[in-house]
Amino acid sequence: MGNQDVTLTKHSKENHRTGDPGRAEARLRLPGRAVDIGVCLALAAMGIWFVAEALDMPSGREAFAPGTFPIIAGGALALLSLLQLGLSVAGRGTLPMVEVQRPLWLVIGMAMMLVFPPAVERLGYYQVAVVWVPVFGWIAGIRSPLGLIAATLIVLGLGKFVFEMLLGTPLP
Repeated sequence: MGNQDVTLTKHSKENHRTGDPGRAEARLRLPGRAVDIGVCLALAAMGIWFVAEALDMPSGREAFAPGTFPIIAGGALALLSLLQLGLSVAGRGTLPMVEVQRPLWLVIGMAMMLVFPPAVERLGYYQVAVVWVPVFGWIAGIRSPLGLIAATLIVLGLGKFVFEMLLGTPLP
């Protein structure tokens, strides 16, 4: 990466929204084609993982076993991602640079997304969500305590209503 790939700038409107007025903010600039290829590879890997995990699910005599939907969705995701990967690699011309604002917060948010499912398995959905949602909200830029509380209550309420009451599926 050249010295133009990572820039440090001040954006008062953005910093005001995130609660850091006057603070310089790192912005990462990446080549568009590299970002496109990276996203395609990540999505293809996720689709293949869905299919592999779904194949391990128990199946019975039903036409649609528990793994049917993940196999279809994961297979479609992998197939379309690999198709787009081919188009991206073979593409002519240049894609515009992609600017990632707040790259550190982006990485922390991605790590939180990866940690959430195993934490729920180990500790339980409600116990993890009551901590995870406000922390993730803060990382995403919500600075209002009322907004953080509202987001947490909405996520907890939707989990209770949709999964437990509507679908009859207890959350761990």
